[in-house]
Amino acid sequence: MNQRPPTDDLRVIVNARVKAAFVPIDFRYVTAATSPVRADQPQVYGLLERYIDTFYDTEHRVKSLYLFSEATGTGKTTTASALANEYLLASVATSLAKGERPTMRPAYFLDVNALQTEYNSFTRPHVPPAMAQAYAASYYEKLDIASTTPFVVFDDIGVRGATEGFRGDLHSIINKRVTSQLATVYTSNLPLTQMQQVFDTRLYDRMRDLCAEVPFTGESKRGRR
Repeated sequence: MNQRPPTDDLRVIVNARVKAAFVPIDFRYVTAATSPVRADQPQVYGLLERYIDTFYDTEHRVKSLYLFSEATGTGKTTTASALANEYLLASVATSLAKGERPTMRPAYFLDVNALQTEYNSFTRPHVPPAMAQAYAASYYEKLDIASTTPFVVFDDIGVRGATEGFRGDLHSIINKRVTSQLATVYTSNLPLTQMQQVFDTRLYDRMRDLCAEVPFTGESKRGRR
């Protein structure tokens, strides 16, 4: 019986975890080296190369990042996706080097706008019960995953016009991650200081203490993100 090459086995392991991470399909295999944003944000990527090195240091706590620019389309989402993929690859490599089975979901990508839409889909009036139940189950599953996964991206954390209920759920999940010192990458068009208006001063203070703010420069290059 022919055995599959080790590279095939590794590909299967990585692909399963990439799917479980829910990184947007356009960025599912983007890394720091292949990111189309790299040429436009050389200072950011110089910093991130050193940051990615910490993924392989099991004695080092991975710091959280806050990727910010007032302009949209400067590459924050692409970059956050690349970081999630890099963490996933590092997690698999580290586990295999130890002779351990890699965890199934070391990284997770959470689209905050899509999450808010899902929340609205089961809390708005006159939603058929079966539909509301399905939306609610999906929503709370995402919150549960986001609260415990070692490395999570919260994409577009501005949550403009959010209801108190949704804002409270998001506050709770972020607070759990901050308390547990789990690595989190936030992207936003709002500076980190404005998170004290989005959430509250106490959570903002903790986010600020644990996050390195990474500014993106330039104008929108939407289409490359």
